[in-house]
Amino acid sequence: MLHELYVRGRESTLLGFLPIFLLAWLHIDAHALPLLLFWIGSLVAVQIYRLWIAQHYLQQPETHTRQRWYLHQWLGTVTLALGWVISFALLDANELGMPFYLHLIFLIGLSTFMLSSIGIDIRLFGGFLLVLVGGTLAVLSVQYPAFLQRYPIVPIGFVIYAFMLLVRSRGEYRRTREWITARLNRKQLLAQLNASLAEERNIKEQLRQQSEELENRNRELSELAVRDGLTRAFRRGHIEAELRRLIKGLHRRHDNFCVLMMDIDFFKRVNDQYGHAVGDEVLRRLAAVSQTQLRETDLFGRWGGEEFIVLMPQTTLDEAIMAAQRLRLAIAAMVFDVEGTTFQITISIGTAQLQPMENADAVVARSDEALYAAKHAGRNCVMAAPALIAGE
Repeated sequence: MLHELYVRGRESTLLGFLPIFLLAWLHIDAHALPLLLFWIGSLVAVQIYRLWIAQHYLQQPETHTRQRWYLHQWLGTVTLALGWVISFALLDANELGMPFYLHLIFLIGLSTFMLSSIGIDIRLFGGFLLVLVGGTLAVLSVQYPAFLQRYPIVPIGFVIYAFMLLVRSRGEYRRTREWITARLNRKQLLAQLNASLAEERNIKEQLRQQSEELENRNRELSELAVRDGLTRAFRRGHIEAELRRLIKGLHRRHDNFCVLMMDIDFFKRVNDQYGHAVGDEVLRRLAAVSQTQLRETDLFGRWGGEEFIVLMPQTTLDEAIMAAQRLRLAIAAMVFDVEGTTFQITISIGTAQLQPMENADAVVARSDEALYAAKHAGRNCVMAAPALIAGE
């Protein structure tokens, strides 16, 4: 309500400049120009003061009270009314004819105009009318007593009309308050609705973020369930399940299928000489390089410790041996640096091709036997069940 009050005070102040210049135009031939300019300047100064007060309170409404604003506005309004009353002094005594009646009617009409501009507070309007009517009658009784004796109906009608305006202002004041209250209630409801919508959007955004976080966590948990935490290769349980699923379908289609079993040569020496942290790094890099050498359809898994397994669908034994050789050479080309000391590793690989009606355990066991054959053959080589392929 205070904000609307300050806005209305600013609007009435801006509109109040127009009557000042209209009154000046009415007195343009009535008196000396210096006195007229002084009168105009005084009223303009009063209006500027009222405008400054309205703007000041509008910018910082929470630091002021209605009483302080009312005191400043009352001072400016009463001073403005006195300035209009003084405009009678600009008339010569011999000009109390039609110009005077026009002047008086204009002041009454001006007070009607002020009803809409400061009628939001009936006390301000009452003070304005009291000074305007009382000051006008006082000027007439002092400067023009003969006029009052000749036309006694003029002051009586002026007072009656001012009283009617004051009574009417009560209704105007009530309607203005109701309009402002309705407007503020509408603003408040819209603000509450916007706040509710913003809160709802925030809640939805939080729920969406929580849902994404939950999905990411579930995805991470699913990854942890099937992936090895160190090497990111598939865990043994997942590989065994995939192996049984693949072999079950391969027996119906009679497709080629091979298994590679690989093991790091002398891996215990790496842990003993360089520490388990370096050993873990060896396992991570071996897994990363191995997966770059394999096809997307191949499944790479950690079988246990430093032993890994590769499932190769739609692959003949010769193709598996060639892939194993590429893998062995890529691993042998890796160089590890530990505090200025470099070393390399090698791997032994055993491979076996799935035979008709052979189960998962059997083909894995044959590839494991081929791996041990590679170990006994001097390591860093590829052995196939049952043939032996010497390493390069």
